[in-house]
Amino acid sequence: MKKLFLLLLLSVEIFAQKNNSLPRSTPEAEGISSEAINNFIDAVSNSKHELHSFMIVRHGKVVAESWWNPYRSDLKHTLYSTSKSFTATAIGFAVAEKKLTVDDKVISFFPEDLPAKVSPNLAELKIKDLLSMSVGHEKENSAIIATTDNWVKGFLNTPIAYKPGTKFLYNSPATYMLSAIVQKVTGQKVIDYLKPRLFEPLGISGMDWEVDPKGINTGGWGLRLKTEDMAKFGQLFLQKGIWNGKQILPASWIEEASTMKIMQNPDAPQAKKDSSDWLQGYCYQMWRCRNNGFRADGANGQYVIVLPEKDVVIAVTAETTDMQGEINLIWKYLLPAFQAKKLPANNTLFSSLKAKEASLALAIPSKNVLSESETKVSGKNFGIFSSNRSFETISFDFNNETCIVNLKSDSTTHKLAFGAGKWELGETTKFGPYLVERGRANRVGLPAFKVAGSYTWKNAKTLELTLRYIESPHTETIVCTFDGDYVNIDFQSIFNQKAKRFISKGVLVNNVSNPAKLIIRGDDMGYSHAGNEALIKSFTEGIETSIEVIAPSPWFPEAVKLLAQTPKVDVGLHFAITSEWDNIKWRPLTDAPSLRNKDGYFYPMLFHNPNYPKQAVIDNDWKIEDIEKELKAQIELALKYIPRLSHISGHMGSTGFTEEVKNMARRVAKSYNLKMVDVDSQKDNDIAYVGFDFNNKTTEERIQGFIAMLDKLENGKNYVFVEHPGLDNDELKAISHIGYEDVAQGRQDVTTIFTNEKVKEAILKKGIKLVSYKEVFK
Repeated sequence: MKKLFLLLLLSVEIFAQKNNSLPRSTPEAEGISSEAINNFIDAVSNSKHELHSFMIVRHGKVVAESWWNPYRSDLKHTLYSTSKSFTATAIGFAVAEKKLTVDDKVISFFPEDLPAKVSPNLAELKIKDLLSMSVGHEKENSAIIATTDNWVKGFLNTPIAYKPGTKFLYNSPATYMLSAIVQKVTGQKVIDYLKPRLFEPLGISGMDWEVDPKGINTGGWGLRLKTEDMAKFGQLFLQKGIWNGKQILPASWIEEASTMKIMQNPDAPQAKKDSSDWLQGYCYQMWRCRNNGFRADGANGQYVIVLPEKDVVIAVTAETTDMQGEINLIWKYLLPAFQAKKLPANNTLFSSLKAKEASLALAIPSKNVLSESETKVSGKNFGIFSSNRSFETISFDFNNETCIVNLKSDSTTHKLAFGAGKWELGETTKFGPYLVERGRANRVGLPAFKVAGSYTWKNAKTLELTLRYIESPHTETIVCTFDGDYVNIDFQSIFNQKAKRFISKGVLVNNVSNPAKLIIRGDDMGYSHAGNEALIKSFTEGIETSIEVIAPSPWFPEAVKLLAQTPKVDVGLHFAITSEWDNIKWRPLTDAPSLRNKDGYFYPMLFHNPNYPKQAVIDNDWKIEDIEKELKAQIELALKYIPRLSHISGHMGSTGFTEEVKNMARRVAKSYNLKMVDVDSQKDNDIAYVGFDFNNKTTEERIQGFIAMLDKLENGKNYVFVEHPGLDNDELKAISHIGYEDVAQGRQDVTTIFTNEKVKEAILKKGIKLVSYKEVFK
């Protein structure tokens, strides 16, 4: 029996070596008790920490390896900041190849992105200051990843308050800069640069790494590897850069990268230092540990721990909110188990350990199938009427103890499978919980995410859906509470456990075979900052489907930026030859003498207005040539900055106040391959205008007036509702013209209507389909 066991162990080791895996051994053969590892697993199981995997490598051999089902050995796992250590290693290779030195000044790599005035501290910033998290920033400027496409420029324009190298501050953008430097000097992304130098020699494949909007690996996060890949990386450091007898990374770099460069908090009390693995000193994108170790370290419990004195590497993946508590379990149960000499073989303990490793699994939600509840909601489609626009509808289909959930957004439908008392494995393009979801290029280009889903009924009205993203640390729990034709949906994760969560509200959709189609058009983008904000809000949180922008208006540049950040909204040029307000004006883009008043501005009015004698276009000797020239100039300016422009509309009737103007407008629009609306619109595009009496009404009366208007819409026909969103603030209170003084309140009411839950609910219940001009034109 003993011979058979040894033969099996030898065959496993040979198989592992042939498959680029680390060799395997028994714990006892490498001086560890299987019982100690068993105790560690039991302690983890009885703790608040959720481990997904761990691997122990002793004397270069794997002696224990566990994955908690549905996590598996063949799956990658999000590393978060463990990625930083790989980015630093890329710097190490670049140093070895004499492409740079750690004393090189950061500004030397990016002369095109420097601020107008380079401060002395920025001028002195070196690569080694990035590596040691001692840039000198007052606080981490993580906002740059969410607010700009040029993260390098954002970093270099962040003030450096302290002399570089003197003060520790954990700083993920600093690691990103290391990645950007590697790409600048090698012409390759970090992942590609590391492939022949690190990944291939170590037998690591299938990895991926997020990029920023410019195609640079994020550096400080975003790398995904398998657990054994993590262990291999730690083993390379333990072996001083030698792999399979070859020095692939200089030993001098290993020493430099893994030794303390700066203390995180030199003034911390000794008792605090003694109990913390975050106060032992920081290296080059690695942390020193207690017990004279060092580690790569990622949020929510991703670790590669190297203990040179014990000749041990420990790799861990997890989801926990207490990373110190997680590492404390390693110190308590595993550290004392590493003995200097081999231990006597103990097949009983080893077999028990292997059986435990094979049986490890995260808890599956209890099997609770309520057939009556499932029948009530199965096949039904609920539309979301709350302001959350992350998805538009949700439907449920129950069959053979499997629940298929369809989450439909404005661009795709995510189909998710959940089993009763079991995991349903699948893939999805739906983004799950993520610490760095604010990043501009967040997970762009990554393959579909592997998931495991299970469902249970908490009671007759409450369905709980557990969705594990099994290549990440995170789980999403979706709690659906049904009440007749309504459902509330609560997305829960580690990131919102203690926060007040947004509850999505849904109502049963009236599925009409040929519904009325309604364009909700917001006019006048560019007339004010408040108007711009309200128009975007009316789309992102409301029912608006098309935005009309005035090209010569004062806030047009801001409108361009906001529209670029809102790429899904349909946009039309709102052709203007008037500037109606008393306190704010704009001018033609062309000379257009017949369209200018004595001060060079557009006239305030188009048609006769007794309050503005001789100040209307129609009152003056306007020229069709000037209008055509101005129309072309406005189209070209709009297309220059908003190339997705789909149509042209007319501000205050500017495209259709005479037949001559109508014919010209149609001809010009056609020449630019744009649709012209507001010119015999119902005839040309089969779109009818709808509205209701807005005057002298309270906000609630206006909401109810809009809802009542919806009853007039006939199935199979296209309609457009036109209004002007705004905000009731000081800016709009200063904008008015005679006869229209309540601009702020009136336009705030439009925004309120467009974002009102009762309005959105009514649209869903009546089966009306919201569309854009672009969709109608198709």
